[in-house]
Amino acid sequence: MYLSTLITLTLAGAACAKPIDKIKRQTIQDTYDFIIAGGGTAGLVIANRLTECPNTRVLVLEAGPEPGVVANYMYPGGNQNLAGTAIDYNYYTLPQKNLNNRILPYHRGRGLGGSSVINGLYYGRGSASVYDHWVQLGNQGWGWDDLYPLSIKQTHFNPPNLNDGFDHSFQTWDPTAYSNGELQIAFQGYVPDSNVGFIRAGEAIGIPIVNELNNGNNTGVKQGTGCFDRRLRRSSSYDAFYKPVQNRTNLDVLHYASVTSLQFTKGSNGTSRATGVSFTDQPTGQFITVNATKEVIVAMGAFSSPQLLMISGIGPQAQLSQNGINPVYINENVGQNLNDHSVFSIMALVDQTASTSSMSVSASTLEAARQQFLDSMTGPYTAPSGITNGFQQLSNATLRAIGAQAVLDAGLVNQSHVEFLYESLFYPSGLAFLPSSGGTSSTGGTSSSAYYVPQSNLSYISLTASPLVALSRGSVTLKSASIFDAPNIDPNYYSNETDRAVAINAFKDLRKLLAHPAIAQFTIGPNNGEVQPGLAHVPANASDDTIFDYIKANTIPNWHASGTCQMMPEADGGVVDSRLRVYGVQNLRVCDVSIIPRLPDVNLQGPVFMIGEKGAQIIKEDYNLQC
Repeated sequence: MYLSTLITLTLAGAACAKPIDKIKRQTIQDTYDFIIAGGGTAGLVIANRLTECPNTRVLVLEAGPEPGVVANYMYPGGNQNLAGTAIDYNYYTLPQKNLNNRILPYHRGRGLGGSSVINGLYYGRGSASVYDHWVQLGNQGWGWDDLYPLSIKQTHFNPPNLNDGFDHSFQTWDPTAYSNGELQIAFQGYVPDSNVGFIRAGEAIGIPIVNELNNGNNTGVKQGTGCFDRRLRRSSSYDAFYKPVQNRTNLDVLHYASVTSLQFTKGSNGTSRATGVSFTDQPTGQFITVNATKEVIVAMGAFSSPQLLMISGIGPQAQLSQNGINPVYINENVGQNLNDHSVFSIMALVDQTASTSSMSVSASTLEAARQQFLDSMTGPYTAPSGITNGFQQLSNATLRAIGAQAVLDAGLVNQSHVEFLYESLFYPSGLAFLPSSGGTSSTGGTSSSAYYVPQSNLSYISLTASPLVALSRGSVTLKSASIFDAPNIDPNYYSNETDRAVAINAFKDLRKLLAHPAIAQFTIGPNNGEVQPGLAHVPANASDDTIFDYIKANTIPNWHASGTCQMMPEADGGVVDSRLRVYGVQNLRVCDVSIIPRLPDVNLQGPVFMIGEKGAQIIKEDYNLQC
């Protein structure tokens, strides 16, 4: 048995952090039935479900801390202030050749709960057709009819407070789309009038107002749903799936435990079998190996899961040889097919009541808003900056007209093609953009270009577009054979010309939204209050090239990286099969966002929770676990 010592963590000087007295290091065993590498969004769902079986012993190893070391993780209004904290990996991309060679920050959750503790809280499931397409790609059992009941099972909807003085016209939902599950879903508490205006303005670009977006029809707009509990605190994988069961005697969870490699033995048939993992216990510096009698399940996310496979000898020949790694199984697909949504915004000057940007003017105003939330559960801190999104399906004729025939050829029909996001402040905010070798860039942290610098005494809203049919593909490759060296992350945005065409059309639609009377009534100044880019930079009759120049200078990730261990036949680019088993070896699965073979037309939190649920179901079936 291995006993790690008690440690004391003190985090000083950070407004978003609180000191905690002691973190108890659990006593762990030499051997478990299942070892889960990664205690993130999917990993903790799997751990919860497997340990429903009292005779099944599970160990979860997570490189990061418990999220409570950053107190703001649980508060909706604090979501813009989590970047670069102790629960963010704070990755950076390689220079993006189609974005003026800019290097972009890439935020990923580091700690128990993974990205579900640092994301924007939006909860959606996407269109049924997306998952049915997964089946067409060779993944039986992953269609909408298979996944939807699992998503219903794991969620619970909390109705809004109808006496809070806000317009609840569009806070609608279908009760049959939820049950009494662990994951708490609700509407935000604070609803600026411009938020409602955004919903009404959707008609300008053909987005209908709908009653529900989480029942398989993800085209339309309504008040967005988020992962909030009844007190409007964040409901993450940590809060919903780990905390209620943390005292199960058959579940051990060790944080600050970085899995450094997978362990294999070769069978008589020549096939390698996963037997356990090695990890570094960060507080003690010990290197420890733990054994799994049944399986190792990798759930470390779109960047770290392929990195761990490659470091352990499963990956492209060139990656292994260049880094001196002994091959276990050569699979050229590992780390390839990185697929991500990107976003860009336009910003407008508005009346103060239409925005929440005044909350972030200074540390004192931000703290006042936070205290109001803690005292009375009211005010702008009860809401993230956005969370109300409109999902637009472009007609076949429109797709052809804008030069996006490839969307139809790829079968991306009967779904949304662009997501339009309402942000109640100047977005992106608080992000550092590194200077490029040749393109324009600002280091001020408010925008990726120098078009406009927001003023602290003024109020803003932002309208953001995220093309959902991203056909560009990137990669994750190794810097070294060490898990402690962040991998090379190359989303390769806009490498496919179709993505460019869809983005240009989306920019034009952003201006149509802003010009709609339902939003324009809140704006101040000419041109519907538009301050970025403004007509001086992108005239009303601007060419597509001029529009795309703005998009290139202002695109950032939507942090929906996926596909790097995709679930496909190996000959078609797969790393895992439809039972999530890694090709070429035994007793090893991957179950997280990296297995997605085609991006859903929605933010990825909801789909990843579903993947965790489905993965647990598959494992229980394969081992005939009765519980």
